[in-house]
Formats: sequence, structure tokens, C-alpha cells
Amino acid sequence: MFAGETLPIWLAVGLCGMMIQLAKLLAYSVARRRIWLAVLGQSYGLPSLPGALLTCLMVVVGLRMGWNSSEFGVVLVFAIIFIHDSVKLGFASRRHREAVFHLVLALQEGGRFRLRVADYLDPRTHHPAHVLVGMVLGGLFALAFGVGQG
Repeated sequence: MFAGETLPIWLAVGLCGMMIQLAKLLAYSVARRRIWLAVLGQSYGLPSLPGALLTCLMVVVGLRMGWNSSEFGVVLVFAIIFIHDSVKLGFASRRHREAVFHLVLALQEGGRFRLRVADYLDPRTHHPAHVLVGMVLGGLFALAFGVGQG
């Protein structure tokens, strides 16, 4: 790209996703005190990849097409549906997994199988804070790299 040119919308959103996953790799690796490459394939966790991508797309479309455009309206509705599902339905599924997780751990029999099932059911989903941080980072990325003519 030359100076003064803008990134295509798809490329800006794709680069935002790469930046989010690298931030997730850094955060989880620092917390575990070792490089944890497994998080590169996860969309859940801190920051939320879908939250960042949708917010980046929404801000870039708003900046380039206009905040009153039909394109922005479609992305906004899609983002609201995602946020609703991530927060409300994610919370409900997290509560169900936690209950089953504790029930499986309470079983006296089962041995290694019990621990394997408990590990599988360990709550790993979007927390509202993960979605919020992803949305903030996605919006900031869009403001930094998405401005200009489409």
C-alpha cells in the first residue's frame, strides 16, 4: 500500500483479527509464564475475537459508508445480535456447564474418565468482559487503520 491509500475493508478486519489473536497469545502466555500457542485457535477468551471483528467492521463501515447508510445498519444489527447471544446465552450455558462440572467432580467413581469429563466441561466461554475488551480493541483498530475512502 502506498502512503495515503486505505486498506480494503476485508483486509482491515482481517488484520484486526490477527492483532487480537496476537494480543490473546501475549496475555495468556504472560499469565501462564510460557508460550501458549493453543489460544491462537480460540475465538473465546480475553479479548473476544468475534467482538473485535464485528466492532472493527461496524466502525470501518460507519466511517467509510456513513453512519446512516444501510450497510452500517446491517452490520449494527448483526453486532447487536452477536453481543446479545454472547453475553446472555453464554452466561446461561456457562451456568449449566458449571453445574455439570461440579456434579461430575462430586462423583466418587469414574477415575481418570471422571477427571477427563470434568476438564472437558470446565467453563470456557465468552465472559461479558472478554466481549467488551474485544469490542474496544476492535473499535480502536478500526479508528487507527480503517479511515479513508472505500
